[in-house]
Amino acid sequence: MTRQTTAPLEHLSLNATNRFADFFVRNVQRGTMLLDPPYQRGDVWTDSQRMGLVRSWLMGIPVPAVVINDRSGPAWARANPGYFDGDGTPAVYAVIDGKQRILCAAAWLGGDLLVPASWFPADHVDTAEDTDDGSYVRFTGLTIVGQRFAENRCVLPCAEGRLATVHQEAEVYLLVNGGGTPQTSADMKNAARVAADGN
Repeated sequence: MTRQTTAPLEHLSLNATNRFADFFVRNVQRGTMLLDPPYQRGDVWTDSQRMGLVRSWLMGIPVPAVVINDRSGPAWARANPGYFDGDGTPAVYAVIDGKQRILCAAAWLGGDLLVPASWFPADHVDTAEDTDDGSYVRFTGLTIVGQRFAENRCVLPCAEGRLATVHQEAEVYLLVNGGGTPQTSADMKNAARVAADGN
């Protein structure tokens, strides 16, 4: 395999912003955001991983950016003639990276994910549910004030491109997901040990 290119690399100019999680959820529900382009993996996060993201939101811990492509621009239209013609409305956005975070946001804001009620001030919890781990709460079990508090914390950094093709989207997917070295279970156990020592 060669890393040589036939021309100098083109700067793709992905615009970095922060968006409330409900922006992504609403677009998925309306069908204007595609979660399953052909290079994308399935729904793989566990509830434990989803709870970790909600905890990060509530604590204000930075989370990785969601990377999307806005397919409504002229570059996409030139490369994909007829994309917006015909019956139905094709997706305006394609999710290149961040599908699991968006699915987590949909589960949390839709009331399908339970998290420990102790993560919230007691006066923000309206309806808690008993579990083997104590009281848990859904987003829909929070008071109106609690829901507003939680929604305002659910922010996702977003890098938005205007790429011309699915091939370019897949190239970005590979660069975003293939550049690092995954944490080993030993790395995670060590960090958990250090975190527990502080309690």
